[in-house]
Amino acid sequence: MLPSHRSFYVSDVGLFLLLAVPCLNEYVIGLVLSFGDTEFYVGSAKTALNTFVGIAGVLGLGFSMLRLRIQDSRDLVFISLLVKLFAASWLSYGFLQGVSPALLILAIADLVAAVVLSAALIKQT
Repeated sequence: MLPSHRSFYVSDVGLFLLLAVPCLNEYVIGLVLSFGDTEFYVGSAKTALNTFVGIAGVLGLGFSMLRLRIQDSRDLVFISLLVKLFAASWLSYGFLQGVSPALLILAIADLVAAVVLSAALIKQT
């Protein structure tokens, strides 16, 4: 039995909260990169990456919280499905470029969420 698709909305709030808080964001990025090539994660490149991920975290947090507040619809589930598929493709790209094997795990998690969202979309028909 598949979990509720709304449980992924809640998990996204937790993930994006980690990325939105500056000191936690640096820890999460360091942890993900510790499994791969971290040579580029120094100096101004580190600051730029932390800033970019922090901004993405704030935006993702806002949208994730908004998804929890509004009533489910086919459009909401479909957009969430597309976001998961695009996120999985970017994470896979990072993995294939040798950034970190941890990105593959995150990509697989997004693909699992996409399957659950697809099932919810089909079930709503």
